[in-house]
Amino acid sequence: MKNKLYSVSMNGRMAYTIMCVEAFLKTRYPQKDWTFVSKEMWKATSTNWGDWPEEYSTIIPDVLLQYDEYDSEELGDCLTENEFTELKDLYSGITDGLEDDPSDEVNYMLNKPYEMAMIYEGSVIGDGHESFDIISNAEAVLKKHDIPLPDYKKVLFSSCEEKNGWGNDFDGKYLSIIL
Repeated sequence: MKNKLYSVSMNGRMAYTIMCVEAFLKTRYPQKDWTFVSKEMWKATSTNWGDWPEEYSTIIPDVLLQYDEYDSEELGDCLTENEFTELKDLYSGITDGLEDDPSDEVNYMLNKPYEMAMIYEGSVIGDGHESFDIISNAEAVLKKHDIPLPDYKKVLFSSCEEKNGWGNDFDGKYLSIIL
């Protein structure tokens, strides 16, 4: 995928990564309602990446599942108690929140957008080769389960010529297969 997305901005690469995550979730767990998770992921394409990862990280299983009960001091800025409970129910039986463990595929895939945002925190993008590793890892999970890769052409509009490679913000929800 590297050659096909080389001219795509980081925002576009984030969108493609989210498309991979959604394809995985929708195909492997179609009975689950991924709407809340999807809305949180897609905020990345229209929000400052300096702020988004902190909010998003609270819904990743390896963070959320550390809490047995809702902790308003720790989670209150990002999640309501009802959202917390709904996410715990959503993840029940499909992930243990094992950080950096590719065998915990739900957690692994939901971490990919976070990794994409954090890989260049406070740095210059350069050619963005690290982002291609994240995308390749997400695609490998899809291929393992014979899930078709998302159509990369849908993100070609977001050029690396915009904003020093970051790309202009856009509302990526229209690319979603969940929302």
